[in-house]
Amino acid sequence: MASTDLISRLSTAFNSSIKDGHAEKPDYLTRDIGGQFRTNHPYISGYFQVVFNLPEHPFGNSDNTQIASKWLHSTVEMFQPHSEAVTKVDLVGQGQMGSSFTANLTVTREFTLGFREYQFFPILNILRRWSIWDGLTGVTALKGNEFIPKNYKGQVTIFQTKPTGAQNRDIEREDIEEIYVYNGVFPTSLPVDTAASADVNTNEMVQHSVTFSFDGYPLRGSDSLTIMDKALGMLNGLRYIGGDGEFSSTAEKIYGTVDTLNPWGTTPSEKGSAKNAGADSA
Repeated sequence: MASTDLISRLSTAFNSSIKDGHAEKPDYLTRDIGGQFRTNHPYISGYFQVVFNLPEHPFGNSDNTQIASKWLHSTVEMFQPHSEAVTKVDLVGQGQMGSSFTANLTVTREFTLGFREYQFFPILNILRRWSIWDGLTGVTALKGNEFIPKNYKGQVTIFQTKPTGAQNRDIEREDIEEIYVYNGVFPTSLPVDTAASADVNTNEMVQHSVTFSFDGYPLRGSDSLTIMDKALGMLNGLRYIGGDGEFSSTAEKIYGTVDTLNPWGTTPSEKGSAKNAGADSA
C-alpha cells in the first residue's frame, strides 16, 4: 500500500531520482559530464504524453467523450506545469534587524497546454463544449442539480518521458521522467483570438495556448511507485510506431502500401493487365 506520509513520499522521490539510480554527477570543479563511460544524461524537454479523462455530460455520451479525448491527446504540443513557492513570514526586531520563517507552500493550481489546430476547428469546439457556458444567455447548459463538479470537471495525466521508445513496445517505467495527475480539471481560457488573421499576406498555422485549473495538489509518479504503475496502465497499447486501427502511425501506413506503389500511376493489377495486352498484340 502506498504511503501518504509526506516524508515517506519525498524519500521515495529522492531515492528513485538520486540515490537508487546510481546516476553520476558532473565533475565537481568543471561541471563536465562528457565521455562514453557516463551513466547520466541531461534532461531533454519536449517529450511527453497527455491522457485526458473528460467529463461525459458536456459531450453527450461516452463515444463523443472518447473521440474528444483522443483529439486532445494527439494534438497537444506544449506543456507548462504549475508552479510552487514557499511563503515566508518576516519578523522585524530593533533597528530593523529582520528574520524570516517558512509558513506554507503556495501552488498556482493552474497548468497550460498548447494544441495544434486543424480544419473545422476541432480543438476549439472541444474546449467550447467542455466549458459548458453559453455566451448568448450568460448561463450554463446545465440544469438545476446538474450544475455539479462531476458534470464539468475532468482529470488530466501528463507523462514527461525520455526520448526513448521502440516500435512494438509499450511505454514503461524506465521511460518516464515524471508523472503529474491533475484532478478537478477544467479549461479557464477559450483561445478564440489565436485563430486571428493579422494580415492577408501572412499565412500561419495556429496553436492554442489553453490554461487549465485543477483542485488540490497533483499526484506525482515520483512520490509513489504505485501511482506510477497505475498511471502507466493508461498508456497500454500506445506506441511510437505501429498499432492497430486508428492508431496506425504514418510509418506503418507507408509500410503497408509499399507493395501497391507504382511509378507509372497504375495499380499492380492494372499494370499486369497492360503487360498481358501488350503480349497479345505482339
